[in-house]
Amino acid sequence: MMPDEEFNMLAALQALDTMDESERSALAEKLQASPELQSELAAFETAISAIAYTAPAVPVAPDLKNRLFQRIAELPIVASPTENNPPSLIVRSRDVKWRPYSVPGISIGKLYLDKKKREITCLMRLEPGVTFPLHRHADSEEVFVLEGDLTVEGEVCYQGDYIRSVPGSIHSPVTEGGCLLLIKSSTNNERLV
Repeated sequence: MMPDEEFNMLAALQALDTMDESERSALAEKLQASPELQSELAAFETAISAIAYTAPAVPVAPDLKNRLFQRIAELPIVASPTENNPPSLIVRSRDVKWRPYSVPGISIGKLYLDKKKREITCLMRLEPGVTFPLHRHADSEEVFVLEGDLTVEGEVCYQGDYIRSVPGSIHSPVTEGGCLLLIKSSTNNERLV
């Protein structure tokens, strides 16, 4: 197979998590046209993650902390919310509206839906013994376990554990004792069952 320079560039951008929407689409098309490229993408991601461990230690200047605090103190104070500075979104836990998910034993509490990026940030509760349907990720997904246990790809994760799934990955997580999760995921994920 001839090297695909565009794929190499896109895979490197994906591994560095610096892609824009058009690059994500181009990579997804290449992976769909040639699924064997997934292993090459995984190799890029492994190599990129190892870079930080190969860099030599750099001594920190003794006065760095003081200089940083001085620069922070000199920054302008952010004014009240305006058109250019919208207010922060705050969702109180008491205001989360829990809805049944399409699978019995799973409920979802939407926190934020970014229609432009097609991303959802939500809470998800799985009852004991529930298996989440087999699905393929259209984009990166981030999961933080708030309570309970979740088994993903043979790894059991517990309260405080973080899981990041890459685009194109496929799995069907399961919980033994039930769990509460904080999730940021694409609304374009594909259910496979």
